[in-house]
Amino acid sequence: MKKTIALLLFILVATFSTWAQNAARLYEGCNYTGRGFQLEVGQHRLYQMKIGNDRLQGIQLPNGIKVTVYENDNFQGKSKTYFNNQPCLEPEFRNMASSIIVEYVNGQPGYNQNDSVAFYNDCNYRGFTRSLSPGIYSGSQLGELKFNISSLRIQSNLIVKAYLNNEFNSGIAVTLDNTNPCLPSQYNDKIGSLTIEYKPNNPGGGNNNGGGWHPRSYATFYSECQNEGNSLRLQPGYYDGSKLGILKFGIQSIELPSNLRIRAFLNTESLSGQSIQITSSSSCLSVQYANRIGALVVEEISGGWGNNGQGGGFGNPVIQLYSDNDYQGQSISLAPGTYPMIAALGFPDRSLSSIKIPSGYRVVLYDQPNLRGASYTLTSSRMGLNLIGWNDRASSISIYRD
Repeated sequence: MKKTIALLLFILVATFSTWAQNAARLYEGCNYTGRGFQLEVGQHRLYQMKIGNDRLQGIQLPNGIKVTVYENDNFQGKSKTYFNNQPCLEPEFRNMASSIIVEYVNGQPGYNQNDSVAFYNDCNYRGFTRSLSPGIYSGSQLGELKFNISSLRIQSNLIVKAYLNNEFNSGIAVTLDNTNPCLPSQYNDKIGSLTIEYKPNNPGGGNNNGGGWHPRSYATFYSECQNEGNSLRLQPGYYDGSKLGILKFGIQSIELPSNLRIRAFLNTESLSGQSIQITSSSSCLSVQYANRIGALVVEEISGGWGNNGQGGGFGNPVIQLYSDNDYQGQSISLAPGTYPMIAALGFPDRSLSSIKIPSGYRVVLYDQPNLRGASYTLTSSRMGLNLIGWNDRASSISIYRD
């Protein structure tokens, strides 16, 4: 009996320790006092922070984790990134956090939608800071960083194309592919706009086997037909309008490798609403799609959109989701696979009300994106989800064939 109890305690401690390595610990008081909250890797708006609004005073960080705190909700306003424990935040950032991003310092196995570059207005990573994901940023989007960048930290396999003395992503540009504690005088405080993208292919290097994302697998988007004009390389991930920068509603041609596909959202900057699926390169998009893409998802084909069973690992759609009870309303058919954001499939987020599941299949619903939060497993069809407390609640989903 004692051995059993000891084994259970060991498992609990080991599980907690592993989980804690992927989370920050936030405190309402300095010196790690007051109420504390674990916040896992991810982007956390005001309603997701766990800690109260404007209550953050101390932070504990495991190795490999960093935290960026923002003055306002939705990652807006003044911000600062921390890479080490902070027993007591400086007065300027104490009791001001309204949204928080927790992420890996050097990326994580597979692709990481939180890959970013941190820019600072002083050398040695000091002063005002802002972390930017892959995208195109004009001078107006850089805000306080416009002509005010002196150092930068580059995460993962990203590169920065920095335009000197120009706010509109044109003219003389330099490529920065390494972290730099102090830019040389010819670049320092002269960057007026920039593009962040993934490093280009290295022919003959590596493969895509063994699961996870190969760092050289990306789609390339262009502002003009025939793959000309401003361009942006994006690895698999979710990109709303803010991440597309000047390519938002400005994409005219696409280079797409055979192992990737795109869900492109038309006339909207969010990952919802009318969308089209793109599975091959296009040297010039048709008039009904050109300059109308405001947000997009890049995904590996083996993940399966599950819409038509056409080759390449798409599979046959077998599960039907409905936005209303009794199998009514907007619907979508899905094949076995994992779907980190239901909204990215063109089905409204948190609107699932009934579901058809054939025999031999299992569906797991999650109430947060990226297969997080509370979950519920279904093995048979449901004409309504009210009785189990899951009506209009699901945000991501996994489908298995048992």
